[in-house]
Amino acid sequence: MRKFILFSLIFSLAIAGGILAFARVSGRYAPPVPAWFKGSTANKVENLGLIQPSYADLMLWTGIRFDELYMGGSKGKWLYAKHEAKKIKETLEKAALVDPSKREGIEGLLSANYPGLTEAIDSQDADKFTAAFGRLYASCINCHLKHNVPFMPLIPTTSISPITSGSMKLWEGMLKQMQMEAQKKQ
Repeated sequence: MRKFILFSLIFSLAIAGGILAFARVSGRYAPPVPAWFKGSTANKVENLGLIQPSYADLMLWTGIRFDELYMGGSKGKWLYAKHEAKKIKETLEKAALVDPSKREGIEGLLSANYPGLTEAIDSQDADKFTAAFGRLYASCINCHLKHNVPFMPLIPTTSISPITSGSMKLWEGMLKQMQMEAQKKQ
């Protein structure tokens, strides 16, 4: 029964794809072109730049993830802390591309602090995490001071994530579900 349903689905998608391809080739169908993708290559690049997140936007996201990293590590949610650390690194790397004048500081912050932070998270040792997070926090403050940015990161007191602000039962249920899904894939 499952094979029949799967075959029917694939066959239907192939037919639909064929119809759309024929309509496209015959000129009866043209997918809409986004407004930012019109004009010369220079215009496209300029328009694309206008819709990308600004340096300030990327730093705002870094701050939110910074808070979540702290809450994850301080509450022993190591998988979540590791995820947030990875996303902080990715976002800071994007920020260095958006504003190259801050690249040196970002690369310095990451090279000096990121390996120790991930090591502390992997060790699942609360004291090591607190020390590594403190070093990251100090680097963030130094960068803000160096660039005359009035906003200073604060150690968070609450979390926006159900992973760190939810109940232990909720977290255990989520872990159980993730483990079951991982086993199905194997």
